[in-house]
Amino acid sequence: MSGLTAACGLALLALVLSITIKKDAPAIALLLVLAAGVLILLRTFAMAEGALSNLLGLLEQGGMARELYLPVLKCVGVAVVVRVAGALCRDNGQSALAAKLEIAGAVLALSLCLPLIEQVLALAAGWMA
Repeated sequence: MSGLTAACGLALLALVLSITIKKDAPAIALLLVLAAGVLILLRTFAMAEGALSNLLGLLEQGGMARELYLPVLKCVGVAVVVRVAGALCRDNGQSALAAKLEIAGAVLALSLCLPLIEQVLALAAGWMA
């Protein structure tokens, strides 16, 4: 919970500073917000690393094949990256660029899930045979 508190505090501090200097130095305000975002994401990834390793251990204990859950985890990663990058584009008035980024993310997510879809179809074909 303290990690979330620190992230919220950093975000609010960056927001206030950004609003304060945006009129005089918009480029510095943008860089400040980007730096705060990077710090928050790095801290979040560090916190999630332990949870992810526990989750992967549980999945392997349950006998779940890596090929089944790895595409899902990759898609979640793509979704996070596209959401953050799209929000940055929209914040800077580039909503068309954000839309194109979301389309690229959707295509990438679909391509990452193709092995999983193939396995589901093979399993379904095995049940029908």
